[in-house]
Amino acid sequence: MSDVKRPAPGRSRSRRPTADELDRLSHSLGYGCGVDLVSARVAAAMYFSIETAMRAGEIAGLRSEHIDYERRTAKLINTKNGEDREVPLSSEAIRILQELPEHNPVFGLTASQIDSNFRRAKKLAIVEGLNFHDMRREALTRLSKKVDVLALARISGHRDLKILLGTYYAESMADVAKLLD
Repeated sequence: MSDVKRPAPGRSRSRRPTADELDRLSHSLGYGCGVDLVSARVAAAMYFSIETAMRAGEIAGLRSEHIDYERRTAKLINTKNGEDREVPLSSEAIRILQELPEHNPVFGLTASQIDSNFRRAKKLAIVEGLNFHDMRREALTRLSKKVDVLALARISGHRDLKILLGTYYAESMADVAKLLD
C-alpha cells in the first residue's frame, strides 16, 4: 500500500451564474408563480444562497426558530465543519424568507430535493456546467465587494483563508485596480 499515492487536489471551480442563466433557471423552476411548488422553493433557495452564501444542506436545515428578523441573522446549527455559525441576512434574504409559505424547516426541502430539482431545471433551462454550490461562490464574490476577508470568512464559515481566497474569492485584478483610485 505504500505505492499508493494520494491524487493531487483538483482545480477549484470558477463557474458563476449569469443573470440570464438565473432568469432561465427561475422560470424553469416556476418561481413567482404563486403556487407552493417544491421547485419554486428550490428557486427561492437558489436566490437565498446567493444572498447568504449558505450551502444547500444549511438552507435545507434552516428552522424558523433560528431566524432573528430583528437582528437580521440566521443561526446555522452543526455546519459542515461541525460548528454553529451565525449568518447576516440582507434585505433581499429577509424578503425571500417572508414570501415562503410556512414550513419548518423554513424551505420545506431536503438537500437532495434541492439538488435533484436544480439538476432538472438546468436541463430545462439549457444551462451547462453550473451546480447549486456555485451559488455560494457567487454570493461570496458579491460579498467580497462589501466586507473584508475576515468578515467574509466568518460569514462563510471558512477557517482556512487560503481555501476561501483560492476557491471563492473571485475578485479580478482589474476589479482591485478600480478600488485603488
